[in-house]
Amino acid sequence: MNSYTLLQICLFTHLTGLTLMAGTDIVEFVAFRSILKTYQTNKDAAVHQIGILSRFSVLLLIGGILLVLSGIGFLIITHNAFGNQLWFKIKMIFVLGLVLNGMLMGQKSGNRLKQSLTTGNNVKARQVEDAIRTMIRFHFIQLCIFFIVVLMAVFKFK
Repeated sequence: MNSYTLLQICLFTHLTGLTLMAGTDIVEFVAFRSILKTYQTNKDAAVHQIGILSRFSVLLLIGGILLVLSGIGFLIITHNAFGNQLWFKIKMIFVLGLVLNGMLMGQKSGNRLKQSLTTGNNVKARQVEDAIRTMIRFHFIQLCIFFIVVLMAVFKFK
């Protein structure tokens, strides 16, 4: 297999990983907006929807693994041609921002939402709604960072 074919395979894998991660974030962003409206009228249905959304984390993990492996493949095949360019270094800072935002804000907000839901009637509906709003903000921030990462990859400034 020649380098060009390997590069195309890495590109396909990279785009697949990006699609899985960004697509999952879009779905969760839209779903949490819908869940917020549903929670105000039908709390049980909203809790059920949140349970379904929790299964999507597998897609994020698979997408992340595909992105990392294909990214390493790109660097190996191109002999680190992109690694020394300014746009790539800045892009990697935003990618790190995605990971950190997911670990810090995403997990914290998700845990707070789960905790609010499991405490039952003792918790005020306002706390659950605030936790859902925080998840909406989290996914919006993630989507903005994804947009910047893709923009930087397309318009490679010097």
